[in-house]
Amino acid sequence: MYAYVKYVDDGCKEIVPTTDIKDFDMKLFSSDKIYWVRWKEAFYKAQIIFIKETREAVEDELSSGKRVRVRKVKEASPVAPPSERQEAKAKNINHRKAAEEAKKTNLLAILDDMKKRKKLSPICPTPQKKMKNSAMLCSVPSEEEEDDDNEDDEDDEDDDGGVVPQKMYEEVQRKYHYHGLYRGLRLQLEETKKKLEEQQRLYTEVEAEHKIIRKLNIELQQQLLCTLNSSLSSKCNDPACSSPRGTPEIADSGSGSPVEPAESTNKDEIDLGGGVWIRKDVWARVQTNGRDSLFVKELAVAIWGTKTLGDKSLTGKTCPTTKTNRQPLTPQKLQTLKVCFREWLQSKNVDDTEIQARCGKAGRYITEKIMDINKQKTKTTTPN
Repeated sequence: MYAYVKYVDDGCKEIVPTTDIKDFDMKLFSSDKIYWVRWKEAFYKAQIIFIKETREAVEDELSSGKRVRVRKVKEASPVAPPSERQEAKAKNINHRKAAEEAKKTNLLAILDDMKKRKKLSPICPTPQKKMKNSAMLCSVPSEEEEDDDNEDDEDDEDDDGGVVPQKMYEEVQRKYHYHGLYRGLRLQLEETKKKLEEQQRLYTEVEAEHKIIRKLNIELQQQLLCTLNSSLSSKCNDPACSSPRGTPEIADSGSGSPVEPAESTNKDEIDLGGGVWIRKDVWARVQTNGRDSLFVKELAVAIWGTKTLGDKSLTGKTCPTTKTNRQPLTPQKLQTLKVCFREWLQSKNVDDTEIQARCGKAGRYITEKIMDINKQKTKTTTPN
């Protein structure tokens, strides 16, 4: 921008750039004030008549022939021009600001470069690097500090000095610290994932091996049972071989009424072990049950018979309700029933822990069956 000014001392008028006007501010411009305007190497009092964007616009305004109005100047005098010392100080401050901006730009460039190489850089800086950063990132000197000597100011200009604020330096350190923690946690997470995958693989292998062993065990038991049945059948078919049990106690599990022992050939019976024989069709029907209680109750009726089972108790202790003593069940037959119950559970691929818990309920199921038989007897003997 250019101004058409009138010097107060000699009344001369000139076109000058606004940069030659001391402390000029377009927002505070007034044509009735006195400004300090540069002429060659010195400043002189002058009044600004008008301002245009270009020098040609000012010349066109003057050559148009219009009368240029010069407003009356106020009595107030302009502020005295600054001394050379003050100009040098202001120039020094401007230079420092420019150096500070340059340093900040340089630091941002360094940070960008460090971010690009963060994967290759160490998590924590070395002591030499810390000392170097501390020497390079120091505080900015205060603008209010007074300089008594121009030479000292020039030396300060030559010395770049640290221009990075302490807060920015601490923030950079904190970011690097958090970055290190994040990287360490990420490495730990990856190691934990690898260990978890390895444990999962081992668990899968062990589970598959356990299933194979269980299947082989079931097949082996079935083969042994078939071999034992074949051996017993061959012995029973031998005329010289007599039955070691005498007349077996056969029972039906379908109803609560007593079933008398039935005479049948040895081919229609099966030995459960321990000299306990029952009919094959009864054993096949017992095995088709889907519930533990039904299996135990029907097998108990098949072994002892309804009448005998109703006259006995599980342990032979005195009944707290009726105050009566009953003979306990035959231990050998009771053990055979429990063994059959365990083998039946194993054939259904039940875990060993669950088998142990479910086998412990066999005694309770037998007691319930005895109570059911006695209740049925009471109903049939009691008149309506």
